[in-house]
Amino acid sequence: MTGIGIELERMLLSARKTGNLAAVPAGDVTLDEAYAIQRALHDRSQLPIMVWKIGLTADGPRRAKGANEPIVGRLPASAIFSDRSEVSFAGNEMYAEAELVFELDADLPPRGTPYGRDDVVGAIRSLYAGIELVATRFAHSELPLGLLVADNAMAHGLLLGRKLAAGWEDRFADLPASLARNDEAPIEGSTARAMGNPLDALVWLANWLCENGEGGLRREQLVASGTCTGITEIFPGDRLAVTFDHADSARVSLSA
Repeated sequence: MTGIGIELERMLLSARKTGNLAAVPAGDVTLDEAYAIQRALHDRSQLPIMVWKIGLTADGPRRAKGANEPIVGRLPASAIFSDRSEVSFAGNEMYAEAELVFELDADLPPRGTPYGRDDVVGAIRSLYAGIELVATRFAHSELPLGLLVADNAMAHGLLLGRKLAAGWEDRFADLPASLARNDEAPIEGSTARAMGNPLDALVWLANWLCENGEGGLRREQLVASGTCTGITEIFPGDRLAVTFDHADSARVSLSA
């Protein structure tokens, strides 16, 4: 690891332990080094990965960051919140995203050929509505791609809402979704914002994990497949509500 990588890992570790936000470094790191930092920071927790988060699943945000593909973050079980929870506000900035969440019923380990849709469909146990809570360990969120990835793709927590189905159904490829903050008009979106079809986001992740030495997906893990509504800034005291197919599907409130 380079000198900036070692220092970046130290800064992010300190921010996680103390809650004091890290200054944004002047330089950046490569994606390989960024993922090495992300992995090392999670390994220090000695907790298994229970949530994989996929970010930059839409073309516009991906181009804006100069990324050639989506990015990945990871969370332990302690970062999963139940529906209607009150969650503490973190850092200087927080954001929320409506997400379709997959629960796995079987491992998808490394193998000689890439996974396809049929392989992945057979490994899905359930689909849930979710609200991803996004926060940075840096002083602000205007981060270049490497710092964003090293900062766990800003993954902070996942609120698991209503169970939507016991397995994949083709309607989830382009299902209406919305996110409302307090009494404001909801932000309308669709599951199709996640790589055109959230199933393709799950296929991409299964193969990316195998190709990058992460051991593949595991039974009972959750996958937040990408935002359906874009990114919404949230503040202490906010109440958030998410719908899928126009039905109340997940709620969370933010404490000070």
